[in-house]
Amino acid sequence: MSRARPLGRRHVVAVALGLPLGAGVFALPRGVENLGGPATPIAYLVGTLALSAVATAYAVYLSSPLATRDGLLYLAVSRTWGSRRLGFLVAWPAVGAYAAILAALVAALGRSFAGVSPLSPTVAALTVLVAVVVVHALGPAVAARCQLLVTGPLLLALLVMAAVGLTAVAPDNFAPLFPTPTLRTNPLGAIRTTTVATLFGFVGFEAGAALSPAVRDPRRTTPRALLVGAVVAGLVAAVAATVALGVIPWTRLVFATAPFADAAASGLGVQTATLLGPGTLVATFGAALATAWLPTRTLRGLAETVPGLDRETPPGVPDPALAVTGALAGAVVALDAVGPALYLALPGVFIGYAALSLSVAVLPSLRPALSSRCRLSLPPAALAGVGLLGALVAGSVLAATLTRDPATSLGYTRFAPALAVVDGAVLVRDPLSSVVPALLLWELAGVVVLAVAADYRADRGVERPPLDTAYEDE
Repeated sequence: MSRARPLGRRHVVAVALGLPLGAGVFALPRGVENLGGPATPIAYLVGTLALSAVATAYAVYLSSPLATRDGLLYLAVSRTWGSRRLGFLVAWPAVGAYAAILAALVAALGRSFAGVSPLSPTVAALTVLVAVVVVHALGPAVAARCQLLVTGPLLLALLVMAAVGLTAVAPDNFAPLFPTPTLRTNPLGAIRTTTVATLFGFVGFEAGAALSPAVRDPRRTTPRALLVGAVVAGLVAAVAATVALGVIPWTRLVFATAPFADAAASGLGVQTATLLGPGTLVATFGAALATAWLPTRTLRGLAETVPGLDRETPPGVPDPALAVTGALAGAVVALDAVGPALYLALPGVFIGYAALSLSVAVLPSLRPALSSRCRLSLPPAALAGVGLLGALVAGSVLAATLTRDPATSLGYTRFAPALAVVDGAVLVRDPLSSVVPALLLWELAGVVVLAVAADYRADRGVERPPLDTAYEDE
């Protein structure tokens, strides 16, 4: 694929919004409102501020010379801590996580298309996956522009729905903010618990960072665009929750299958299906397009450990990293293993968020040379505060994934509608018998990959440059 840099800020924002504006946005704030009551929109705003700490950590590294290379998570951790092995073991779960999410999304689309075609759901899902791979194989420019064509109209439609819905909001629906004795007794605790639930909806926002090597002036453009994408995703969710709770009383929201869509449809005077049908398809396809960036570009970044993953190919031919991404997702779909694969999804993502945030906290002290080359310059104390806050935020969500059954945690994400392709009993499992073993097994597979790759490099005499070459030679 071409290494030219034809992309701009709008492309980064569009890809960053791909997963956070997945089909689950139409069902906001389903499930979350049970934790926060009418005060739920406040939790979405607090969650946006909290997630901004993680986004800022990404932005700091994106303002450094690392922005011109693939695999930001791997690069940030390995360069900060001086260990390629650590960087690999942190980035490896994210590869499996997003491959699983991609499989779930194409499986959901396949199920929809199978209803209007002679194809079986599995064959239809694999066909959709091939289409996503082909789009990305045509190059970053084509993939990003396709994303813009999907996410742009979707965002516009959501804004129209929100604007119309706001006109139908009944202020009395928010009085009182904490209507039950439990909520009134500990309102701050309720907001805190609800905020953690809202953070699941930001999964995949860092997809925008994967475009960085193909973006014009990436060290200036990508950090800003990624922050904009994260904030826009949070504000859309907060407004959607406000509309849903303002139009449908909190006590009745539990009976709504897609609260935001229901509320907007009532304001527009149309049936909910009119918005939900096409909206779900567009949002899910947009999420699949965006998701494919993450494992692919992460794998390309791992090429210095696993040689060959970053090999260039002609336009239209998947490079090795994209081929591996497609193979992983395809295998999950073909084996009907979407449910078990999703055990890895959330811990794999939030381990990366926590590790990168911790890395930025210690960056000035451990790697002053790299820190000094970051255009987004914060005082060391401020950077440490942002990094530690981001690690706390990601750690809180990670802890939730390890203590709740996968069905509950995944239900808070924006790709939650895709869970319809999974047998509910598969996801209603003790995390100690599902999430934890999946994470450990995947990391064990990563250790095997590291060992095999090390033997290969030794046999071929492949020498790796010093770690600081990634930023000293820029």
